[in-house]
Amino acid sequence: MSPWIIIVILGACAIAYAFIMPRKDKVQQPSHQLVQEMESTLEHYMTEIEQDNDALIQRVAELKGEATAADQRMQSQLQELQQRLDQLEQQKVKTAEPHPAEIMMGQRSEGLQALSLMDSVMAETNQPIASAEDLQGNSEEDPKHESIKDRYKELFWLHDKGKSMDAISRQTGIQLGEVQLILQLAEREES
Repeated sequence: MSPWIIIVILGACAIAYAFIMPRKDKVQQPSHQLVQEMESTLEHYMTEIEQDNDALIQRVAELKGEATAADQRMQSQLQELQQRLDQLEQQKVKTAEPHPAEIMMGQRSEGLQALSLMDSVMAETNQPIASAEDLQGNSEEDPKHESIKDRYKELFWLHDKGKSMDAISRQTGIQLGEVQLILQLAEREES
């Protein structure tokens, strides 16, 4: 080959090399700049994610507080309802029909009261009649002996009006057994 062609080929290679070299630098600069932009973008993205996470954590904490408050309100309402239920059950027990044993005890005490009343009336009626002198001498000291109708005027007034023994018992506060006994004793006293 001739020297002239070699020089032209070497020159062309040098020119081509010169064009290629600056392009590598230009390509390297944008890639470095691209890496920096990507890093800043990722940092910005990470910052936003942290803020979103903080907001989410705060919202979860608020929801937990609201749930706890709602739970406490429900617990207090449940306790209040339980207390009301207990009160209603107690009222039901109080107003419920008495136990048969209690009825027997009530009848037994009425019977004992009636017996004691009957004994006292019998004792009063069986006292010996005092002589006229005793009556005159003791009349000033002892008050006049009252009849059973005088002692229980309201009871006999209600009985004369035709009221039942239950009604008489409720109005006078005297137990039913006593009312029956008093009426029976008044009939005996009249006869």
